[in-house]
Amino acid sequence: MKKIIAILTFLTLLNNSCSLIDPMTQAQAYSKQGKFEEAIKILEKEYQNKPNSVPLQSLLAQTYSDYGLTLCQDQNKPPKVKYPLAKEQFSMALVLNPYLKDAKDMYEMIEKIQASFAANKLD
Repeated sequence: MKKIIAILTFLTLLNNSCSLIDPMTQAQAYSKQGKFEEAIKILEKEYQNKPNSVPLQSLLAQTYSDYGLTLCQDQNKPPKVKYPLAKEQFSMALVLNPYLKDAKDMYEMIEKIQASFAANKLD
C-alpha cells in the first residue's frame, strides 16, 4: 500500500511540476495545427527565459513568419485588415532573424500593396 501511495504521489508531483513535452515541441505542434497565437505565447515565454538560445530564436522567428503567411492567405479577412496584421508578424520575424527570405519578401510585397492602396485612395 505504501508503494502505491508513493507512486501516486510521485506521479501527481511530476504532473504538476513539469510537462512531459518540452515547450518547443509543444509550440511546433500548435503551429502545425494552425494555432500560431498559442505557439507564439509559449515561444515568447521561453525566449524571455533563454534569450541566447539560437534554436529557440529561430523557431520563434519562423513561427511569426508562418503566422504572417497564414494571415495573408485568409480569405475571410479583407486586405485592409489582414495585411497590417501579417506585416507585423513578418516584422517581428525579421527582428529575430533578418535573413528569413520569405518573411522579407512578404513584408516588402505588403508594403507595395499598401502603397498601391494609398495611391489609389483605397485606404
